[in-house]
Amino acid sequence: MTETKQQNCNIIENGHSITSIEKNRKDENESSEGPTVTLPNSVLNKLFTTFYVNQRREALKWFLSAYLCFSVYTIGIPADQIIQNRACYIILDVIAICSWLTMFVASRYERAKSKKPLHIALLIDSAPIIVFICFVIHFIIYCVNQQKTISPRELLGWSILFNFLVPVSIPVVPYMGCCMCFITFFGYYIVIYLTSRDDPMFNEMLMANMVLVSSALIIGLIYYDMNAAKQKRAFLEAKKSLEVKMIIEEESAEQERLLLSVLPKHVAEKMRQDLGSTSSEPFKKIYMSRHENVSILYADIVGFTAISSTYSAQDLVKMLNELFARFDRLAEKYQQLRIKILGDCYYCISGAPDERPDHAVLCVHMGLSMVKAIKYVQQKTNSPVDMRVGIHTGAVLAGILGQRQWQFDVYSKDVELANKMESSGKAGRVHISDKTLAYLNGEFEVEPAYGEKREEALRIAGLKTYFIVKVLKPFASPSAKKINETQTNAGNNDNDDTLDEELLATDKNTDDTAKEIDETEVSDKAALFKEQLHNVLRDRDYYAHLDQDTDFLLKFKAKESEEDYASYREPYSSLPLIAALIVQSVDIFYSFLILPRSPLHFVNIAAPLIPIFMLVFISVAESFPGHLPDFFVSISKRYNDFTLVRELTAVIIVLTLGLSNIIDEYFFVAYIKSEHIVTESVFNKTQSEEDFLVAEPMIDATPEPLDNIMYPSYLSNFSVLILIATTVIAQLTHYVKIILLILITGLHWYFNIYVLNDLYSLEDDLAYNPIVPTCHVMSVSLVLITVSLGFWARHMDREDRVIFKWKLLVSEQKERADDMRRRNEALVYNVLPVHVAEHFMKNTKRSHDDLYSQSYSEVGVLFASMPNFSDFYSEETVNNQGLECLRFLNEVISDFDALLELPQFQDIIKIKTIGSTYMAASGINLNRDIKPGDPITKRWAHLDLLVEFALELKKTLQDINEQSFNHFVLKMGVNHGPITAGVIGARKPHYDIWGNTVNVASRMESTGKAGAIQVTEETCNILQEFGYSFLQRGLVTVKGKGELMTYYLRDDMPKQTVANVSSINEATAETEIHLKMESETDGGGDIKTPLLQLSSENKCPSMKDISPAKACGNGEMSTEEDALINNTENL
Repeated sequence: MTETKQQNCNIIENGHSITSIEKNRKDENESSEGPTVTLPNSVLNKLFTTFYVNQRREALKWFLSAYLCFSVYTIGIPADQIIQNRACYIILDVIAICSWLTMFVASRYERAKSKKPLHIALLIDSAPIIVFICFVIHFIIYCVNQQKTISPRELLGWSILFNFLVPVSIPVVPYMGCCMCFITFFGYYIVIYLTSRDDPMFNEMLMANMVLVSSALIIGLIYYDMNAAKQKRAFLEAKKSLEVKMIIEEESAEQERLLLSVLPKHVAEKMRQDLGSTSSEPFKKIYMSRHENVSILYADIVGFTAISSTYSAQDLVKMLNELFARFDRLAEKYQQLRIKILGDCYYCISGAPDERPDHAVLCVHMGLSMVKAIKYVQQKTNSPVDMRVGIHTGAVLAGILGQRQWQFDVYSKDVELANKMESSGKAGRVHISDKTLAYLNGEFEVEPAYGEKREEALRIAGLKTYFIVKVLKPFASPSAKKINETQTNAGNNDNDDTLDEELLATDKNTDDTAKEIDETEVSDKAALFKEQLHNVLRDRDYYAHLDQDTDFLLKFKAKESEEDYASYREPYSSLPLIAALIVQSVDIFYSFLILPRSPLHFVNIAAPLIPIFMLVFISVAESFPGHLPDFFVSISKRYNDFTLVRELTAVIIVLTLGLSNIIDEYFFVAYIKSEHIVTESVFNKTQSEEDFLVAEPMIDATPEPLDNIMYPSYLSNFSVLILIATTVIAQLTHYVKIILLILITGLHWYFNIYVLNDLYSLEDDLAYNPIVPTCHVMSVSLVLITVSLGFWARHMDREDRVIFKWKLLVSEQKERADDMRRRNEALVYNVLPVHVAEHFMKNTKRSHDDLYSQSYSEVGVLFASMPNFSDFYSEETVNNQGLECLRFLNEVISDFDALLELPQFQDIIKIKTIGSTYMAASGINLNRDIKPGDPITKRWAHLDLLVEFALELKKTLQDINEQSFNHFVLKMGVNHGPITAGVIGARKPHYDIWGNTVNVASRMESTGKAGAIQVTEETCNILQEFGYSFLQRGLVTVKGKGELMTYYLRDDMPKQTVANVSSINEATAETEIHLKMESETDGGGDIKTPLLQLSSENKCPSMKDISPAKACGNGEMSTEEDALINNTENL
C-alpha cells in the first residue's frame, strides 16, 4: 500500500499562486547575486530593517561589555584622576546597564504581545541610543577633565576598538548608525586635537591615528555589510520558505477538503497516520468499523432513464451535479453522511460515525426534503420524474476497501434491505421499515405500505413497511425555531417547505458572492503573508532556542547537527579575510608616519603581505565569479570545499599578522641598539622603580630625530587591529579565535613588559611622565580589549549558529509541510484519478458550479464480480459480525489494485468497487496521440491491455484461492466505445463514467457466467485483431438494448501473435463442444439462438463445492449486482 501511495505522489504547484511567487523568487535571486544583497522592494526593505535591528539587540550587550571594560580602565588605571570623574563614570555605567536591562525586558514583553504598545517601542528603540550617549560622555569626560594633558596615544587602542564595534553592535536603523560612526570617528579627533596639541610630532601622530582608526571603522563597515547580506539571505530564505509553506498549506487545505468530502474525518486521519508506515500484520490494513443503530437512506430518480435519451451526457452530468449538490446541502442540514452516488441513485446514512439518538428522524426529514427537491428536475426537464426513497435502520460496517480509488461505503445485510426498501417503494413517497419506525418517537404520521408483499427479501427478513404521510413535529433547526415563532401552524409541513425553499434559494446568492470573495482573496492573502512573515521574524527568540540546543562551547548537542554545521559553508564567508589584507597594508602606511624608517622594518612588514595576499585571493576569488577569470574562481571553490584547509588558511593568516608585529617589535629594539640612538646604559640600568621614574634618558648624540622613533606604544595599538581582524574571520569557531587572541595578546604583553619596557620608559619621559608606566597601561588595555573581543567572537559564533539553526528549522518546516502535502496527495490520488485531482487542486478559484467532464471516443470498460461472495458473507459472531469476510474481500481487491502498479497496466484506471464488483477502464488518457486513420492495433491497444488485466485478475484470484482454500470465481464483462467521464458534486466530488458503453459492459458481466469474460460482437472483432479466440454464445436480451450477439473469450487457448486469426466458427469447430438447442435464462437475458457451449466437464472446474446456479449466475443476481445494473444503465 505504501508503494502504491508514494508512486502516486507528484508534487503539484498551485498554478495561480506559484506564477507570481516564482517571479518574485527570480527577482530575489537576481538581486542577491554577489556579496551584497539588494531586496527587490521597499516593503521587504522596511520589514528586513525591523528584523535586522531586532536581531542585533543581542549584540548590544557585548557593546555594553566592551564599554564596561573601558570603564574599568578609566576608573582603575590612571592614578591621577579627579575623584568626581570616577563617580560620573559609575553613574554613566549604571544608566547604560539599566537601559540595556529595560530593552531586554521590553523585548521579552513585545514577543508576548501581538501588538507592540507605543511606550514599549520607545523603551526598546531608545535604549541603544542611551548606551551610546553614556559611552560618548564617558570618553569626553576622561579626555577633558584631567589634571594633566593626556597623550594622543593613550586612548588610541580603545578608539580603534569602538570604531569597529559601533557599526556592528548597536541595534539602530542605518541612518542612525551612520551618525554614531561619524560621532565616534570625528569626535575622537576633535577631543584629541583640543587636548593634545602641544605633544611632539602631533601632526604625524594624528595622521597615524587616523589611518589606524579609519581602518578599524572600514573593517567594521565591511563586517556590517557582510553580516547584513548574510542576514538578508537568511531573511529571503525565511520568506521563500514561508511562501512555500503557505502554498503547501493552501494546497493541503484544498486536498483536505477533497479528501474529507469523500472520506469521514476519522478515517482520513487514520489513513494519513498509517501512510508510509510498515506493518508486520499478515493482512493488509483495513479501515472498517461497525456501527449499530444506523439509519440507511437509498433514493432513486424514477423516470430518469426516459429523459436521459433526450439530453447529451454532458447536460445530464450537469443536471445531476446541480441536483446532487442540493442533496449534499440537505445532507449537511440533516446531519447525514453521504456514502456514494451510483448513476442517478443517492444514498446516505445517519448515526455514523458519530452516534446520535435522532438518526431515524433526521433520515426521514432528509427523504422528505429530497422528494421536494426533485421539483427542480421536474421544472427543468418538464417531465414527470420523481424520487423513490427507502429507509431502513440497523447495523453497518463502514469503511473503505482496496488500495486505490477509495470510496467510503457501508456493508451489511441491513444495507441490502435498505436498497430493497427503495426498489419496493413508490414514487414521491418515503418508504420506511418497522425498524426505522421504532426510532421515530411519533414525530411522523405513517400508513402501511406492504412492501414485504412486493419484495421477497423484505418478507424473508420479516419486515413490515410504511409510508410517511406527514410531519407531526417539525424539524428543530435554529432557523426553524425562528420561523416557528412567527407561524402558528406547527402541525403541518409548512416550516420544512419554507426551510427547503430557503435552502435552495441560497444557491444563487452563494454563487453570486463567490466572485466577490475571490476578488478580495488575493489582497487578503498578501496581507496575511506579510503579517505571518512579520510574526515569524519578530516573535521567535532564536538565541533562546540555540541555548537549548548547544553546550557551553556552543557546540550542538546533537552530533549530526554539529557535523553538518562544521561542513556547512555560508556563501561569501571568506570575504572577512580581506580585513587581514587591510591590516597588513595599514602597517606600511602608519609605520611610515610614526616608526623608524629602517630597511629591515619595511622588509619585515612588506614580506608577509605577499603570502597573505595569495591566501586571501585564493579564498575570496569564488565570491567574484563575474569579475575574475573562471580558472581562479574554480580553484577557489575547490580550495574552500575542504573545511580543514579553510581553517588552516585562517590560522596561518592570523599568525602571520601577529608574528609579523612581534618581529617588528624585536627589530625595533635591534634597530635602536644598532644605530646607538640610546646609550647602552639605558638598556642595562638596574635602578629601582623610583629611580627609574625620575631618571633622565641618556640620549646618544646622533643626527636621528628623537621624536620620530620613541613610540613603541603604536606597536601595541596596532595589535588591536590584528585582534579585530582575527575576530571577524568566519572560518574559525569562537574558541579557536579566543586561543589566537590570547596567544597574540600574551606575546605583546610579554614584549611590553620585558623587551620594550625601557623604550616605553623613554616614551614616558618624552611625554608627560605618567604615574603608571605606559608599558603596564598598554598591557592592561590589551587584556581588557581582548576580553571585549573574546565576547564579541563568541557572539559572532552564536549568530552564525543561529542563522544555521534557523535555516535548519526553515528546512524542517518545509519538509514537514511537504510531507503533509505528499500524504494528502497520496490520499487524494487514491480517491480521484490523478488528472482529475490535479484539475480540482490547481483550479482553487473555480466556482462550486464549475464541473469537470470529459468525453472520450475510444474507451474500454471492464466489470468483474465474485457472484458467490454473497454466499460467503456472514454476520455471525465467528466472523466478527461480517468484518472478517470484508477483510478477506479487502485482500482480494487490494491484490487487484496492486496489478495496476505493474508497468504494463499504467494506463488502466480503476473506477470504483461496488461490493465485490470491480470496475476498471482503459483509454482514459488525455495525452493519447491517436488519429482516426491509425490502425486498430494502435487505436485499441489499451483494450488489449484491459483484457490482459482481466486475465491477470483471474490468475490473482486463483492464487488467493489456493492460499485461503476458497473457491471464488470471477464473472466478467468487457465492452468498448465512447463514454463521458466527470465529477458529480463539486463540494463532495464523486468521479464516475457514463454512457451506453458502460451500461453494456455492466450487462455483459451480469448476464455472463462465472469464470468467463463475455463481450459483444463489436468488441470481439477488435480483440481478434490482437490474437484472442472466442466462443459464440448467441443472442442475449439486454434491458434497454434489445438482443445482442455475445461471445466468451477463450483463455484456454494461447494468444496468437498475428493479427489475422481464424474465424470464430473455425476456432470453435476445433474445440470439443456440444451444440445444444435450448432456451434458458442466464442472468436476466433470454437466449433465442443456438448456443455454442463448453461441455459440462469443462465448466467451472474450481467450483465443485458451490451450486452451479449460484456459481455461474444462472438466473440469480446478488443485491449489489442488481443495484449496479439499475444505477449504471440510466445514463
